[in-house]
Amino acid sequence: MSMQNSYSTIEKRYEPKYRTEISHSRNTVEVEGVFTMTVAEILSEVLGEKIYSDAIVFKPQSPCIYEFKDVLLEKEKFKEIFDSSDLGAIIDRLSLVAEHRHIHLSKLPEKTNLKIKRH
Repeated sequence: MSMQNSYSTIEKRYEPKYRTEISHSRNTVEVEGVFTMTVAEILSEVLGEKIYSDAIVFKPQSPCIYEFKDVLLEKEKFKEIFDSSDLGAIIDRLSLVAEHRHIHLSKLPEKTNLKIKRH
């Protein structure tokens, strides 16, 4: 059995800020931005090189909530780390939080807009 690396300490460091930013997101575009930026920051830290948020695509309410663009998938280091660690599970958990918030905001856009106008 091969050894599996764990990045749960990185997840625990990013999670409080991520959850706060997601819960304060005012619209679905903000939710997408928070998700892609956070994943990009985590990947940058794990890979040791700058990863931009446009390499991650947020696709709520689809079988796979997110996907990576070729610019990231072509990196050998990314493939190795993703296949031999809990990184996929961490990103899955982050994506579920974002998807739930996205669904909530998309159901009641009028109510959300009224709250924004009052502040």
